[in-house]
Amino acid sequence: MKIIIPDKLDVADHYKNEIRNLGGEVFDDLPDVAELKNRFKDAEIITANYVDITPDIIDAAPNLKYIIVPANGWEWVDADYAATKGITTLNAPTHSSQAVAEHAISLLLAANRNIVAGSTELRSGKWNPQELVGYELAGKKLGLIGYGNVGTRIEKIAAALGLEVAYTNSKSTSEGIDNLLSSSDYIIICAPLTDSTRNLIDERRLNLLKSTAILVNVGRGAIINQKDLIQTLKAKKIRGAGIDVFDGEPLTGTPSAEIVELASLPNVVATPHIAYNTAEIHDKQGAEILVDIQSCLDGRPINVVKQGV
Repeated sequence: MKIIIPDKLDVADHYKNEIRNLGGEVFDDLPDVAELKNRFKDAEIITANYVDITPDIIDAAPNLKYIIVPANGWEWVDADYAATKGITTLNAPTHSSQAVAEHAISLLLAANRNIVAGSTELRSGKWNPQELVGYELAGKKLGLIGYGNVGTRIEKIAAALGLEVAYTNSKSTSEGIDNLLSSSDYIIICAPLTDSTRNLIDERRLNLLKSTAILVNVGRGAIINQKDLIQTLKAKKIRGAGIDVFDGEPLTGTPSAEIVELASLPNVVATPHIAYNTAEIHDKQGAEILVDIQSCLDGRPINVVKQGV
């Protein structure tokens, strides 16, 4: 099978060489649409890291059989359209799970104990410890929106900190989600972005949260209505938020004014989508991509998110 890695892949070089040893052609840049089509016009297996795989792109690859997304989320691939063409979409769901789980807890701890606010004040020469009141985690309830590879790892860390953990997943009812939001002291979103999770947390659901709640998002930005979240935080209807993912993120460069506005709020701890980004990840991701590719070569694809029909 003809394997094409059409854009930048952030894995250790020896994994790129192993893909080449399988007969793959590996590029290492960000092509425009015309060049992208040219690169995999004869491909049967491709990855999709920084490039959107739209119906137009899919139609330009008549031999394509598998799309491998080297991440947990796959929203930049039109997997439904690909399936109608007999193309199966896979993801890489496990390599970043520990990193993202640890980052989620880090954001929760930072927001819960005013870490960023305290550090910022101290650097500016202020000393007001009495005003920076935090909360203890032990005995509180953590609600997880999503209970996959990341969610189960968060639960283990949270339980060690004395938190009671409950969760919803793709099988949960709307009422179940509402109950979790209203009863939890902390919420961490760690679900993928799908049609059912897009805009899942809107103004109505934000209003269900306790006034002392902290909302953390390491899933995808568009799971929360970003405008509604900004207004909720400005009005101090909840205590704070820890945000690593945003709606309308740029690949590189300058974030939108709305993202900057959210990140700049005093009750927000924000990071630029770095939850996955550890020194270990480049080996873990490369290994998982290789396993995905080999499963396709063997005709027994794993980590399938949408089966070609």
